[in-house]
Amino acid sequence: MPRNHYFEHVDPVVEAAVRTAIDRLADLGARLVEVEIPMARYVQAVQWGLMVPEATAYHERTLRAAPDLYGADVRALLEAGELMSAGDYLRAQRARTLMRESWSRLLAEVDAIAAPAVPVAAVPAGQETVTWPDGTVESVSDAYVRLSAPANITGVPALSVPVGHDAEGMPIGMQLLGRPLAEDLLLRVGHAYELIRPAHGLAPVA
Repeated sequence: MPRNHYFEHVDPVVEAAVRTAIDRLADLGARLVEVEIPMARYVQAVQWGLMVPEATAYHERTLRAAPDLYGADVRALLEAGELMSAGDYLRAQRARTLMRESWSRLLAEVDAIAAPAVPVAAVPAGQETVTWPDGTVESVSDAYVRLSAPANITGVPALSVPVGHDAEGMPIGMQLLGRPLAEDLLLRVGHAYELIRPAHGLAPVA
């Protein structure tokens, strides 16, 4: 169970659903331990430092030939990628290497990490920001990639398992992260959870 990053700025309904699912894993015999997610403060910077220029490079030809095919928000992101320097990209790659090494050490101590898949269930179409109880305002795009970013950066396998719905009926997921090339373990854990999930397990949590 991560003590940092994954449960910070998370909808209470999402947190409750995921923690309940983790308790059910304990009922199955899992031994729960708290772990510190390494280099958590750098996750978003590295995620965007890698993703934006790579996406820009991939879309470069179409972006110049037919920019109207892109929504305004996506087009602005891709155009921003053209302004990022090679030095910025290389620094993000170096940070990625350090994160991979740190996660490798972490996953040598535990079999899997269980955490929310996203911090908030699906928001209404057109909503652009999420405001957290402490007043922090986060863009929806930042919120939705924040918790998947560590797996994207490090390349560790991650499995999302449905663990409930919010009051509006939007699904809530728990992600299980594990060692590279040990996907079979994550699949066994996810399958075990689904076998014991109660019939009302996908009912609204609140």
